[in-house]
Amino acid sequence: MRSVGFASVVVVAGTLGLTASIAHAADMTYKGDPAYAPAESRDRQWTVTLGGYVMGVPTWMGSDEYEFGFKPIISINRADRLSEFKSFNDNPSIALFDTGVFEAGITGTMTWKRDSSSSYALRGMSNIDYAYQIGGYAQWFPMDWLRLRGDVRYGFGGFEGVVADFAVDAIHFSPELWGVTLSAGPRMTLASSGYVDTYYGITPAEATFAQALGNPLTPYKAGGGIYSVGFGGQVVKRFTENITGSIFAEYKYLMDDAADSPLVVQNGDRNQFQAGVSLAYTFFLGFE
Repeated sequence: MRSVGFASVVVVAGTLGLTASIAHAADMTYKGDPAYAPAESRDRQWTVTLGGYVMGVPTWMGSDEYEFGFKPIISINRADRLSEFKSFNDNPSIALFDTGVFEAGITGTMTWKRDSSSSYALRGMSNIDYAYQIGGYAQWFPMDWLRLRGDVRYGFGGFEGVVADFAVDAIHFSPELWGVTLSAGPRMTLASSGYVDTYYGITPAEATFAQALGNPLTPYKAGGGIYSVGFGGQVVKRFTENITGSIFAEYKYLMDDAADSPLVVQNGDRNQFQAGVSLAYTFFLGFE
């Protein structure tokens, strides 16, 4: 099992929560479990949340094989922000501007390395190192049950290029279903050629080596554009003021040059899935 969320260790000390904003409106619209809103709206003490996600993910980008992965949850937040809506696929972020309806700030993540020895389908391909991404995000609640979010990040290390994620989430707290919060919506990712060609391109040297090893890949140069479209959703349950769990799933349909790569056409699948569960415990530190 690999740690697909090592990024979370690096920058996640902000993700499910370190959105300590510079400008936070006192009359913020509430978008989470209403059973906890009144107490938390008055509680400014600091909290620490620890936990993790366990999920099934593709072995490599475009793969039709799956493996288990783990992503840690490490969050520092004030108690009055605990019930704000967050999606399992939100990248680590720190808000620099927050009115309660509109929020913007910096975001970052890390893309896991690709080791050609990890899959028979990658024989002959070069290894790809870890890639680090940093950029900005913005999210808007046009209604208290609807969130629109976009991230634009520049990547360096394993690849050099730009990646942009866009997501829409409809949110519903359901007291009739044991007090869970349901959310779901469409997703889209755009990526530059520097990203797509790194993970889906095949150089002449790689093709020659792959063919010598019995992997019939041909040279391929991938360009940028729409990388994927899809749909994701989650169910979150707050069992106590300390313990929160969730189940989640997401489907991605690879597009354009990513989908046309011989790696995907011959050895993989343009239909990509991930699904898993999470569990986290929140410690209330008792001071503001």
